[in-house]
Amino acid sequence: MGHRSIGYFLLVYDHQPVLINMPAILVHTVGKSILFGEHAVVYGQPAIAIPVTNLRTKVTLTPDLKTQTPSYYYDAPDIGIHGTLEDLPHDHILVEALRIFKESFSIKSIPSFKLHVSSSIPVAAGLGSSASISVGIVRAIAQHLGLKLPVEKVNALAYQLEKLHHGNPSGIDNTVISYEKPLYYIRNHAPLFLEPREPFYFLLINSTIHSLTSQVVDEVRRAWEVNPTHFGAIFQDIGDLTDQARQAITKGDQVMLGQLITENHHLLQKMGVSLVQLDEIVALCNDNGALGAKLCGAGRGGNVIALVKADSIPPVLQALQSAGWTEIYQTSISKKWSHS
Repeated sequence: MGHRSIGYFLLVYDHQPVLINMPAILVHTVGKSILFGEHAVVYGQPAIAIPVTNLRTKVTLTPDLKTQTPSYYYDAPDIGIHGTLEDLPHDHILVEALRIFKESFSIKSIPSFKLHVSSSIPVAAGLGSSASISVGIVRAIAQHLGLKLPVEKVNALAYQLEKLHHGNPSGIDNTVISYEKPLYYIRNHAPLFLEPREPFYFLLINSTIHSLTSQVVDEVRRAWEVNPTHFGAIFQDIGDLTDQARQAITKGDQVMLGQLITENHHLLQKMGVSLVQLDEIVALCNDNGALGAKLCGAGRGGNVIALVKADSIPPVLQALQSAGWTEIYQTSISKKWSHS
């Protein structure tokens, strides 16, 4: 395929060309939580993830029609990063996104734009902040270029961007965020979307301890290389739990799912990725009415996810808040889910 050059449309008025005022493009993407399968998913085991729809990233792309040569500006005030393409590091997500689009679609020149990124998703908390930004940027640039990408392609491009953040990501974060559906996932396989027979309600409790996914994943890999038998058995046990959890979700068995969630936390403790603070949150949830709780994400910080019945949410919240854990989010999965 030959190179493709994208140009602006001109309106001719009184024999003079006038640039059309193109509106800004606005994209919203959700957060995510891993319900089962952290770390084990990297080694071929299944995982289950759910979208967190009340945590969102907002990406605004404003076409810049004033510049004669292509120029791009990135603004992410939440994390204090802003500047032109030349100001940004060579491995910045915007630099990589432009490269990927040019190579993937044989585009010679991408029209200028300004990109503004804001998010309510906590950073380094295991809730998919980087993947949410990646998916949002892919969708915004695609719309800017007039490309109507299927969700499969959005997901594939976002996965390439995720490699910047995590080196060797499993792909589950960008997948659940791209599709905005609860899913059962095995690396390098098509995702299987889950339809719960009954609604499941969850609390997400932020420990406020930052944790870098790539660093923790690398540490687990090194430990696995030293003791593959021990860690291989843990990964297998987590995979078995995940398969049982898939059945519990489709059957609407909340009690069984809660037990499996807590068992998964114990396995993550054996893996060495929990912390005293995370264990404390898990115990508080389970002692005050939750059906089950576990750390979610890479561990060594981040969040705990707790399965709760609707009527047990108030006592669990009260216990957590009394203990000083106040950054809490709610989400749920049910037969119906949204997808954009």
